[in-house]
Amino acid sequence: MPMEFLTFIAGLAIGGLLSWLITHRYYIKASESQEEQLGNLEKKLKSKNTLEDFEGMLEKSEWNKEYIDGQTFFIAKEDNTFQIELGEKFRQFTERWTKVYPDPNSSASPVYLKISNNIIKEFTFISMDGGRIFVPMPDIRAIDDETVEYFWNLNSLEVKVYNIVGEFYIYESIDRVAKRSKIEVVQ
Repeated sequence: MPMEFLTFIAGLAIGGLLSWLITHRYYIKASESQEEQLGNLEKKLKSKNTLEDFEGMLEKSEWNKEYIDGQTFFIAKEDNTFQIELGEKFRQFTERWTKVYPDPNSSASPVYLKISNNIIKEFTFISMDGGRIFVPMPDIRAIDDETVEYFWNLNSLEVKVYNIVGEFYIYESIDRVAKRSKIEVVQ
């Protein structure tokens, strides 16, 4: 009887030790996995509120056009806190590049980039040819003391916004609008 009791106690001790070793090993493995998953979640939930975050969203997300309270918005499908709002036409605008269309009247409008309803950037877009063309204000560089050249940089944030909100009527692309308006396109 005493031998059976010692065997019983030894079995309990060995079983308990093995059970503890197995449990401890899975605890360590689970902790590492949970830390990795927590890190991934932290990256996903990181506050996205910079212009760089917006630019990334312009490049990778699809956008839906919505009308809210009389205003036009473009909302990112991937994250609806990223929005582009088209402002009201606020002034008449005329430069030589806007006068080459059948309707020579044009106007300037603000376009707002918003994250969580906070404006992070504002651009001026020009509506031309009776509102059928809507493009960003081109950049200007001096050729000489009396001559300037207008240009759009295809890699600029304004042109990336144009790719979402722009209108080009029969011209099919910003390149063809640029050709008609005598605006240079650079990369």
